[in-house]
Amino acid sequence: MELIYILYIIIGVLTISNIFFIWRGTQLVRQIETIANDMDNLNELSVATLEKMLEEMKEIDIRGSFESDDEVGVVFKELKDTIEKYKTNI
Repeated sequence: MELIYILYIIIGVLTISNIFFIWRGTQLVRQIETIANDMDNLNELSVATLEKMLEEMKEIDIRGSFESDDEVGVVFKELKDTIEKYKTNI
């Protein structure tokens, strides 16, 4: 008779601990999903910012004088290439 009570207590403790671990696991999964969504939003925002920077660079150089100038044109092209590279990496 005592053995049955001990088994019931062990089963009860194991059941309660399993419920706790399942509950905690679902909380962790939700936190990870939230972080993943935030990272996706950050990536989209970064790409949008880079595209806006490229548009503003082109607006500043309406006549193309900076882009075609020897020294300034090299810097302009490198900035443009860097923005494009980061856009593709994100």
